[in-house]
Amino acid sequence: MSSKTNKIIGAVVAIAIIISIAVLVYVNLPKQTETTEDNNDDHKTSPPTLTLFYNDEQTNFTFGEIERLESYTAKGGYRNSIGVIKGMGNYTGVNITTLVNTLHPIPYRYTLQVFAEDGKNMSYNYSTIIGLVPIYNAEDGSVNGTGNMTLVLAYKYEGDWLNESTDGKLRLVFLDDHGSITESKYWMKMVTSIRIITE
Repeated sequence: MSSKTNKIIGAVVAIAIIISIAVLVYVNLPKQTETTEDNNDDHKTSPPTLTLFYNDEQTNFTFGEIERLESYTAKGGYRNSIGVIKGMGNYTGVNITTLVNTLHPIPYRYTLQVFAEDGKNMSYNYSTIIGLVPIYNAEDGSVNGTGNMTLVLAYKYEGDWLNESTDGKLRLVFLDDHGSITESKYWMKMVTSIRIITE
């Protein structure tokens, strides 16, 4: 009788151990999540990527919120201090005026103070914001006059996300349909916040 009871107890214990192991394995398995075009990239689900300061208020944008704004794609490149052309290619991002127009009330004339992750900051006057900057010939680096460029907060270069480890997720660039070259001093990488100052 006790031998039969021991066998039953042993079987119950074995079943309990097997069930416990199965539950433990199931709980610790990596969860398969359905990926869609809208959620398969950490750029879109990241914490606030950009902060806009305006009228003593701040507005935070996640990367996904920036990307959902009307995008702008065009060409550009910059001439560094020794005359070498760099960064030439297609960029995609948000036109600065599109970004500023998300604010209420929308400022009419303004300057920008832009801050980067590495602690640098730069000011842009209104004529620079609307793209009235010197442009250069890509062939020989000579000045072509003043261009009608578009100031863009870019997040893609040649269809790929900007490299977070070197240039940051967001970069200020000057673009047009012709791929005009501007001075490197107008470009800014690793952008984290922008202060809008009304004139």
